[in-house]
Amino acid sequence: MPLLGRMPAWSDLPVSVRETASSLWTDVVYYAVGLYLELSEKHVFLWAQAIAFKVLVTIVPIVILATGVVGRVLQGKDAFTAVTRFIRELLPGSQSQQLIDFLTQLQDASATIVGIGGIGLFLSAMSLFITLRIAVSNAFEQDWHQERSLLWGYLFDVRMVVQVGGLFLMTVGLSVSLPSFVNEVIIGQFLGSEQWAQWLWGRAIWITGLLLPLLLTTTMFFQLYYLVPQPSPRKRSALAGALLAAVLWETAKQAFTFYATYVGYGTGTEALGSTFGLIVAFVFWVYFSGVVLMIGAVVASLQEHRHVTAGELPGTELPAQLGLSPQAGAEAGAAGPDASETETDGSAAPFSPPRTSASESPATGSSTSSPPSAS
Repeated sequence: MPLLGRMPAWSDLPVSVRETASSLWTDVVYYAVGLYLELSEKHVFLWAQAIAFKVLVTIVPIVILATGVVGRVLQGKDAFTAVTRFIRELLPGSQSQQLIDFLTQLQDASATIVGIGGIGLFLSAMSLFITLRIAVSNAFEQDWHQERSLLWGYLFDVRMVVQVGGLFLMTVGLSVSLPSFVNEVIIGQFLGSEQWAQWLWGRAIWITGLLLPLLLTTTMFFQLYYLVPQPSPRKRSALAGALLAAVLWETAKQAFTFYATYVGYGTGTEALGSTFGLIVAFVFWVYFSGVVLMIGAVVASLQEHRHVTAGELPGTELPAQLGLSPQAGAEAGAAGPDASETETDGSAAPFSPPRTSASESPATGSSTSSPPSAS
């Protein structure tokens, strides 16, 4: 049987293809090994548990605030009358009267409950963002990073509560309300019975409902990864980690939404109740959200570390100790074994000039005393 052909050898491929493949392989190895090292050393999963715990604690003041809002709504005569009529029709006389008395007390104390719930929600959100700031700072921890003072840290947390909290409410609100709004209002009332128009418009809105929350989520993570570390990383590094975290988080959010919508139906578990399953799924989703946030921060830190130290893996502090710029470090690494041995000799005294003059050559135009740029 004649041979149809043979696979081209590596040397037969064009130079551009080989360079691209080699660059991709280098990137894969760097991020895979770097992510493994960072996950092993920086207690990422422990910080994810701390974030999940703070999120669950925040639910308590949210429930209190919602209860107070219900009491404020019941202060209207029409609303309270409608609720009492419904309760009297649903429950026996003694039980309905007890519930109505409770709603009356709730109506009178609604202002106090709203105040307590609002203050509690703000304080719990502050506590959550303190944990987020420390966790993200831990993921970005390198020799060139600095810490905020106690006062400036708390002021920064207040700022993040407003910025990131607003984006979080927007992305969750869009994911929950947009599908029903499209189905009931736009498709049902404006498009009529045209099947092709309903299908086309429905697909367009469905894609928009995925991309718009993804954009808001990316912006939310970008603010954390760009503003929390001191000094701030490059926008490219923060955006890389934010985009990865946003894709993972939106995927988990859609999966949880699907589970919450169709849980228990047709599985024979209706007798057990769907509430317990939803609670378990919600807790797991909160924990997974913390893991995603930390993984995105680690990826952004890896890209920034690669920029500052000319591609060295985390834990290799040689270029930073020698004070080389990223370009000079890359050229020194490409100079061959002799240059590597010279740099190794100079690493014993990181604060003294190295004995090689490779980094001071006119071709590089850099000085050994120039600090690495993190911007």
